[in-house]
Amino acid sequence: MQDAPAGSPVPKATLDMLIEAGVPAISQTLFGLGIMNAFVPGLSPADPQRCRFAGPACTLRAIPMREDVRAAIAEGRLANPHRQALAGVRAGEVLITDIGDIPRISLFGDLIGTHLANLGVAAIVTDGGVADLAALADVALPVFSAGSAPVPASGRVVVVDIRRPIDCRGVPVYDGDIVVGDRAGVVVVPAHLAGQVAAKALEKERLEAFLLERLRAGAPLEGTYPPNAETLAAYRAR
Repeated sequence: MQDAPAGSPVPKATLDMLIEAGVPAISQTLFGLGIMNAFVPGLSPADPQRCRFAGPACTLRAIPMREDVRAAIAEGRLANPHRQALAGVRAGEVLITDIGDIPRISLFGDLIGTHLANLGVAAIVTDGGVADLAALADVALPVFSAGSAPVPASGRVVVVDIRRPIDCRGVPVYDGDIVVGDRAGVVVVPAHLAGQVAAKALEKERLEAFLLERLRAGAPLEGTYPPNAETLAAYRAR
């Protein structure tokens, strides 16, 4: 489990609870609290064995590239905004992007992934594709994307914002929101709700694990799921 960034408003213990609770329980808990648009659809991990993480969002936004801007970057008259943005990501954070939901291009490959892993970044979550998908699976960093896209994004989009609100595949993400990932996908938790969500989701996950045990042992569905008073009493007495 990674450490929280220095100065993060959400303590490491809460991040660890969110990782243990898992994305489905967190998403359902948020839904119950009225946050109905928190699960980021259509993203999958480069390595399903290395995909569990939680950390504050470092948001990055790109817009379609304009020809004069491309020329200025190529000629060195304008600093490369992609590299400038990467320099602003802190250890423990989740770099999450809004490039306009274009799965056919990539901002990241195994070289940048390795650099960010060395910095201690918690994860990359991108609404675009990634280059070198197989190689990224070997990098010690969870990476979620729309799939393989060995086509550089530099000719199509330009980074314009870091640490501003973004739209990641229809989900609003504010800088500092807590982003959680596992094999089920990625969910975004408002930072001010992180402690409440962690406690409720973890309790939900533990109860459901108990109910699953009982069902595997042959308990009837009726009274087990949803649990009746007798089942809840057995759960609390375990």
